[in-house]
Amino acid sequence: MKMKTVQQLADTASTDVRGSSATKYALEPTQWLKTIVDAAKKKRFFESAARVFDLPEGTKDLVQPYRSKYLASVTDTTSENTEIAGTTMDNLDGVTFTPTPHRYAINISNYALRINAVNLIAAAQEELAEYTANVVDSAIATALKDATDATSSAAGAQTIYGGDATSTSTLEAGDVLTTDMIADARKRLMSTVCKYWSGGSEGTSSATKNPWYPEPDAPFLLFIGPEQENTLLKDSQFVNAAEYGSQEVVLNGEIGKYLGIKVISTVNTPSATNWGSGSNLAGHICLLVKAKYCVGVAYGQRPTLNIVDWKIKDQKRIQLTMAYDVQTIHNDAIVKIYVVDE
Repeated sequence: MKMKTVQQLADTASTDVRGSSATKYALEPTQWLKTIVDAAKKKRFFESAARVFDLPEGTKDLVQPYRSKYLASVTDTTSENTEIAGTTMDNLDGVTFTPTPHRYAINISNYALRINAVNLIAAAQEELAEYTANVVDSAIATALKDATDATSSAAGAQTIYGGDATSTSTLEAGDVLTTDMIADARKRLMSTVCKYWSGGSEGTSSATKNPWYPEPDAPFLLFIGPEQENTLLKDSQFVNAAEYGSQEVVLNGEIGKYLGIKVISTVNTPSATNWGSGSNLAGHICLLVKAKYCVGVAYGQRPTLNIVDWKIKDQKRIQLTMAYDVQTIHNDAIVKIYVVDE
């Protein structure tokens, strides 16, 4: 990721924060409310799928060791008075996280602060906090979308297409998310058989994958867009089966639990607008993952807000700095589901 720096070109002047023009008469009193009616915020849910790390001060990188999969066989020595044969343990590796700095700022003139009816500094702080939180959430979604796919000889992320499509270019209107596709994706996560695509044909990899299972602290999560939520909520099979026990912990954005999978609707689910043979269909890449094993987020610095008195320009600079990196851990703990919106 490229480092972003605080830009000194964009300043907020009184004309930027005065609002639209209004006509009033001198003897007709006007009351200015100081509370801002907020715009809609993007909810952030992808971090619930990730392992989250904080690097200690003085550390540049973080390595998360992982076991690619358990050994398929260990040599068994059965003969009496025979030296026990050793087995090579070559299934350990590590993912390196290198948090890079990201910096953002809103610069507001002291004149604008003095004459405005609302607390512009508080508004700017909230803007930066909301924006950067969404940046990290989107980075997690992108990492899952871009996870290394399975091949004929290597396990990795698996892919399912809506309808009878074999690629995004063969998707058609009506190839929407179905409950059968959710069941198929669940099977892909749980099976040791790893499927891959090559030239529009699906095959079985010679490599076996991890047999993932949902667990209370590491459940199966399915991330979908609002369009897929709309489809599922009109599907009686999903609505009738998406139930919870009294002790079930429901995640933010979760619309139901289906086949043991927590289904989460979020606008950060990766989308596309040029699918289909006519390249004119809109759709989403829904993501079924094994939480805590599919992806990680490492913070070198958690988002930190500072207010700087910039006297040379007679302004306040509200700055947010952070450092983070996102990496997938087990690519075979990810299933990508390509579907159109309607």
